[in-house]
Amino acid sequence: MKPKRTPFRISNEERKGVLFLLLVLCVIKSLHSLLTEGYQRVIFNPERFEVSSEQKKVMDRSRLENVLLASSTDKITTLNKPIYKRNLNKALATDLKKIRGVGPVLSERIINYGYSLNGYSDINQLYRVYGLDSIVVDRIKEAFEIKSDTIIPMNIRLASEEELSTLPYLSASEIEWLISLRNRPEGLGSKEFVTNLLLKTLNKNKKLLVYLTY
Repeated sequence: MKPKRTPFRISNEERKGVLFLLLVLCVIKSLHSLLTEGYQRVIFNPERFEVSSEQKKVMDRSRLENVLLASSTDKITTLNKPIYKRNLNKALATDLKKIRGVGPVLSERIINYGYSLNGYSDINQLYRVYGLDSIVVDRIKEAFEIKSDTIIPMNIRLASEEELSTLPYLSASEIEWLISLRNRPEGLGSKEFVTNLLLKTLNKNKKLLVYLTY
């Protein structure tokens, strides 16, 4: 007679298979929980991106200070940058040709007109140079300045009519009148009289006096 089989009895192989399956399920569940919670904590946690109001104020203040510092540094650098201008009355043709728009012809005209004036007394006298437009004059102003101490004045009591005609503020008729006064027995009179004659009677610009001596 065959021995009775115990109900629900499983073999060793079946037991090992069940234990292995349970082990795999536990591992899968653990990995799923770990990955899900970690992903949510790192990626979807709103607190990770939230900045407190105090932190935001500090960040904004720091950013503003950096902007103001950079701006003030640029201003200081600009203000402290030295600007050196050459004396137009001592300029050479080669110096003037460095200005954009000034070629060999214009550079010679600028120098020759300065010679005819016995030196520039005002930078705006450049507008009298034929062919020199205002744009080029502005460029020259950025690189050159006028120093009146380089002007050699002419003696109004001794200068000829031709020499006086080179002055920028006297017309031909005014020069003839001055020479007629000069030819009088008493001459032109004192320095104060000549000055008043030019500034008040002829209503001339004070810049004319730079070119004259008595």
